[in-house]
Amino acid sequence: MNLCVVLALLVQCYSATDSIIRGVYLNPYQANRLDYLEEIFSKADSGLINAIVVDFKSDYGFLTYDSKLELAKKIGAIKRHIDVDHLVECASQHNLKLIARIVCFRDNYLSRYKTFGIRDDSGEIWCDNKSMAWTNPFNQKVHDYLLAVTKEIVDLGIKSIAYDYVRFPTDGDVARIRLTHVKGSRVDAITRFLKKIRKEIDAEIGICVFGFSIWQKLLTEGQDLERLGEFIDVLYPMLYPSHFSRNFKNEETENWRNYWIYFDSVKRAFRILPPGASVIPFVQSFEYRAENFNADYVFSQMNGTISAGAHGFMIWNARSDYSICWRALDWARNSVLRRYAQMSQDSHMRAAGRRYQDRALP
Repeated sequence: MNLCVVLALLVQCYSATDSIIRGVYLNPYQANRLDYLEEIFSKADSGLINAIVVDFKSDYGFLTYDSKLELAKKIGAIKRHIDVDHLVECASQHNLKLIARIVCFRDNYLSRYKTFGIRDDSGEIWCDNKSMAWTNPFNQKVHDYLLAVTKEIVDLGIKSIAYDYVRFPTDGDVARIRLTHVKGSRVDAITRFLKKIRKEIDAEIGICVFGFSIWQKLLTEGQDLERLGEFIDVLYPMLYPSHFSRNFKNEETENWRNYWIYFDSVKRAFRILPPGASVIPFVQSFEYRAENFNADYVFSQMNGTISAGAHGFMIWNARSDYSICWRALDWARNSVLRRYAQMSQDSHMRAAGRRYQDRALP
């Protein structure tokens, strides 16, 4: 193979590698630290990552940026952790895709305003087992608030949204929940919300879902991917091995189990979703229920994801501590390079063979 062909293949490979999302989650506290951001940007410059997902509406429900929304001000839900202009500018400079994470229905602020929250059988605000209150996914005014938040974030220059907790609560004394504004099933409520978002928002729309929702419709949560998939661009399944039963993909070793959980789940997700939807799983970068938590543990999940043809992966650590992941990301990048180099070489050889056959014809 001559030098020009080799160089052409390398250019193709690096371009293809950059199209495979390799991202990390940044909590709003770390996203406010300039020294931490500089480390993240240096990893982007080295080619290890090309995306970050940042909380714009947190797990508690507060907005992490300087929102101008009157309702957010009224309920005290603005904390101003993130300098959005700086984040958007630096992400562009370092070729990072910036994804805004918006926690939907778990919200300690909006849930306590008027009738927006889920109530219990005594009429009080219902809380889950972490003392967190939830808004009512059946309530259209809750949908309107989330739509307003999303529009504001998109207007700030973020063109990719990842909705999390886009479901009904399941942890805690759920038997005491008394829902109002009920119209149809729980899946209907979540579907109506996403349909509204799809109609009104000009941005990439993604949802973060329980990993097991790929294998079974979660009607209590309101997650039926065959229906929700119609209104999204990206599925972010949280396929953390720790969150599956030990009997699920019970392989001989922990890392092979990790690999097959991701490989089989990604393949199944593509069969469920409409054509054109992307699958970008979250990778577990925390020790919970891991026998040997190390770079191999993390890479085995990445490897299964890449091998199954996913559009990339996001790494989750609640503290945004990825010290154990950089080696695994280096292996993942090299794995993608090798795969695309082989694919490019095979395509080149097939094309050359066809040209030779064409010339040989009488």
